[in-house]
Amino acid sequence: MIQTIDIYDWVIEVDVEMTKKLYKNEREDCSCLYCNNYREASQHLDNCVFDVFNKLGIDPSKPSHLSEFPYEEQFRLYIGSYHIVGRLLKGELSTMSNSNATNTFQIKDFNFGFSIDLQFVPIGFPNPVLQLDFEAKIPWVLDENPEVY
Repeated sequence: MIQTIDIYDWVIEVDVEMTKKLYKNEREDCSCLYCNNYREASQHLDNCVFDVFNKLGIDPSKPSHLSEFPYEEQFRLYIGSYHIVGRLLKGELSTMSNSNATNTFQIKDFNFGFSIDLQFVPIGFPNPVLQLDFEAKIPWVLDENPEVY
């Protein structure tokens, strides 16, 4: 069922149920320590961050793309993207190369932007597709030391 959802200055038309269904499909995820840390940390997000993912039907533990960079002690900087079945009705689009304060929104340690410059869309994901790009400062939650990895 298609819904119209407001998130800050953006209005998105999204098929939440179809998006949820697609995130339940098995995916071949990277099993490196850094990606495992993100997936584990995504199970403990602040409610306000989790609410954004939930509104859009996204499983936060299953990004379509994920990259990690050293940040501060006990934290990592992650950038990546998720996909939703939907389209942007109102609001400015962003890309990883042109994100700024007018085309992104910040919630806690996450910075989000919507894009139609699609990358890493899972096979079989139906149109229309809207990409949710993010940058996030995530704590290191695994017992394994990333410096040894």
